[in-house]
Amino acid sequence: MKTIEKVRLSIGTAIQLGLERGNLIPDFTSAFLMTYCETGCRANCAFCPQARESTSALNKLSRISWPVYDFQNSMSSFNDSVKFQRICIQCLNYQGVADDTVYILTELRKHYDGPISVCIHPLQSTDLRRLRDSGATNIGIAIDAATPAIFNQIKGEERDSDYRWETHRQALSDAVEVFGDGNVTTHLIVGLGETEREASEFLIEMFQQGICVGLFAFTSVRGTSLEGESSPDLGSYRRLQILRHLLSQGVSSHELVEYNETGELSFSMEPEKLEQSLATGQAFRVSGCSGCNRPYYNERPGGTSYNFPRTLSENEVKSALEVSGVLKRDG
Repeated sequence: MKTIEKVRLSIGTAIQLGLERGNLIPDFTSAFLMTYCETGCRANCAFCPQARESTSALNKLSRISWPVYDFQNSMSSFNDSVKFQRICIQCLNYQGVADDTVYILTELRKHYDGPISVCIHPLQSTDLRRLRDSGATNIGIAIDAATPAIFNQIKGEERDSDYRWETHRQALSDAVEVFGDGNVTTHLIVGLGETEREASEFLIEMFQQGICVGLFAFTSVRGTSLEGESSPDLGSYRRLQILRHLLSQGVSSHELVEYNETGELSFSMEPEKLEQSLATGQAFRVSGCSGCNRPYYNERPGGTSYNFPRTLSENEVKSALEVSGVLKRDG
């Protein structure tokens, strides 16, 4: 079996494992690893610091720093004294990444028996089964864009990349066959030019196919092709969070979704029932695989909290609902 010598860990993970000094983060529920490759990522996604044409620091993914560590030393840090609800392996696109990920999974399973997610580009079914058989419980294949046209602009042909909408969609279908309903995740980045209706229809379609969706609010990163672009409207994002939550709970469907003349999303549920469904604030927390909270992954500390990594206070839930505008009552 191929062996590897280096791996990246998110800085928060490294602190939790005692590999870096820093304040332990309360409610840090997932450990994050990233495959290491000296030549970098072959993909060229417009929003990503790891993109081929990005001038961002190579230790960045989204807004988080990912230092390089000795692989075996990192693995030995995963012991009974450090508890995580999930481990997530983020994979760059390079030749041999599937083999590297199989090796990481095999070594992790010597120290950790909980859920492990792998976030990776489209693979053949044979490689998906290798990941599953090596210990992956969940697979993530990020589409990121709500429509084929936007995908093409930010990830596909217009980015001089071999990524294609159809290939990603087929890979997600293959992944559901290998890993099963509810164990496959994709990502949707809100704020890339999609309409609220397009984002809603994407969410509904994914959940109908047994694919979970992790919602992200676009946050620009210096050195990427989109560094000057703005983050999405908070009210629109809150409405999409609500839809995603209802879909994940099996509550909503096409019949419960309405749009006004500008395409703004609303729900045909009784306000009292909708409010009851949203009272915990779970809709506004980090979404994706269970046990994942990604503190400050697409937030600026001290800025707007699009995805809360913790339980919301009663006032925070009230504020989120007010911003969403979904509980407006007649009269």
